[in-house]
Amino acid sequence: MNSITQTVIFTFLFGLSFGTQALAPVVDTKLTGVGFYKLCTSIVLASLMLVLGLDFFMTPALSAVEMGCYGVLIVSNALTYFLHRDEKTPLMWALYILQVLTFSVLSFYAFGFDSNWLQFFFITAGLIAISNFAMTLGHYYLVVPKLTFEPLFYCLWIFWVFIFTKLFFSVSVLLGPAAPYLVEGSTHGDGYMYNWLFISMRYLWGYAAPIILSFFTYRLCKLKSNQSATGVLYIIEFFVIVGELISIYLMAKHGLAL
Repeated sequence: MNSITQTVIFTFLFGLSFGTQALAPVVDTKLTGVGFYKLCTSIVLASLMLVLGLDFFMTPALSAVEMGCYGVLIVSNALTYFLHRDEKTPLMWALYILQVLTFSVLSFYAFGFDSNWLQFFFITAGLIAISNFAMTLGHYYLVVPKLTFEPLFYCLWIFWVFIFTKLFFSVSVLLGPAAPYLVEGSTHGDGYMYNWLFISMRYLWGYAAPIILSFFTYRLCKLKSNQSATGVLYIIEFFVIVGELISIYLMAKHGLAL
């Protein structure tokens, strides 16, 4: 049986890899140059290799389908890294579609076709990836100073979609299955005090802080202050990582999709 630590690390890294892959079209490579695309592809490959190494020691053992999916993803990302140019060709679009479909198939196998886990994973992956994607893009303005602010605005809109969607489902769980965990004297989960501690941190650090800071980022983008916006995005990513690690822990240990 897999440990909670294994599940948390696997879900986080797999979400980062899948989400970053899916977000590739958000920024046109003609605007950033192929360098930014290669940077994101490196993040996908690095996290994917770590996921494969971890998955190799988890149960159940890797199936032939899963091994094939890993192989397709590694080879196709290596090809896009070396063959991609500033303008995306039909071949690159074909490889992108193949990558997203393969990641989707691998997700179903990785989470045992469990609908609750899959819904939780896809939203979590999007939130983790878009926060990292936006922060990385912010830094790239130092490389391409003439890059417009439109891509950052796109990232913020996508970020809000994912975080508010996750917040909606989280609150429904909090008011439903998670409610007994917060009743005084509860022995559910980690116990009354620890339940309050983990869930409070999850909401304050994982929802409240990133949402408030994202509106500061929006204002800074309006003022065309990309360095300040990037600094705030860095803090947002930190809070998102902390919040999502706690969220995955609560899901893995107690089945609470908070």
